[in-house]
Amino acid sequence: MSSSDFKPVCQLAAPRSVRPLATRRSDDALARLILASEQRDFDGHLTATLQELISFDLAMIALYHDEELVEVTSTSSPERIGSEVLESYAKHTFQHSPFYQMHRRKIQSGFYLMETLARSPVLDKPPSATETIEIDTREEIGYLTAGWPKRLKELDFALRVSERDTVQVALYRTGSRGFSERDLSSIEPIQASLMAICQRHWEDRTLHLQTREDPIQAALRRLGSDNLSSREMEVMRLLISGVGEKEIAQMLQVSAETVKTHRKRAYQKLEVSSRVELLVRLLDERGAIGSGRCQ
Repeated sequence: MSSSDFKPVCQLAAPRSVRPLATRRSDDALARLILASEQRDFDGHLTATLQELISFDLAMIALYHDEELVEVTSTSSPERIGSEVLESYAKHTFQHSPFYQMHRRKIQSGFYLMETLARSPVLDKPPSATETIEIDTREEIGYLTAGWPKRLKELDFALRVSERDTVQVALYRTGSRGFSERDLSSIEPIQASLMAICQRHWEDRTLHLQTREDPIQAALRRLGSDNLSSREMEVMRLLISGVGEKEIAQMLQVSAETVKTHRKRAYQKLEVSSRVELLVRLLDERGAIGSGRCQ
């Protein structure tokens, strides 16, 4: 099962009795968002707009670029994600997120209930608790970043900006108060316009990623690393950076044997037999770029 098997949750028509008021409120919110689309604090304007249409206690906006989480922000009331917890998520545990894993599988733009995404059999789940991961079967996905607010219900707005970039706007409600069909229908009047505004904003915003790509990752990509899985790419980047296999296992929260398996498979795909050989090829590639031999 791939992300193509997951469709955005259906948008139901709002009851006729509430549509005129809902439409006026949606139009006002949309107009303000259009004016804010070129502002640096667009994330705040977006969550404020969504708050006018559907209530939530906590929001997080993340931008995924290939296998990286390059930007993440959070707004909260009354719940809160501590800065250290958000940093832990951004550095380590985001790779366990069902949404991130679906980003890697080319998730479609639209609204998704996390409880639906989390049931996908293609997801890799952490085998056991670690310093940064808590296992809790009462959570929608069965685990969470240590310190993250508990018992949240999650609604995700996915925006597929490009083949390499996906934006996640995660809205959370506390306790057992999940998102209903009526909640979803409140977004329906402006869903197409909302996605168009966000698409334009993040297309402009992600342009800089093309010029600041990690040089190691860029070199690996030119060697044909598109065939590497996200974990194989991460292992290669860390090995080239001089990190040992035991340290990589700790950072990725997997066993040392798993790291060795990723390394062997990546070497086969890159057609090298050792780290030294890979470094030589990377240096040759860099020299080719510098001399203009590669386009």
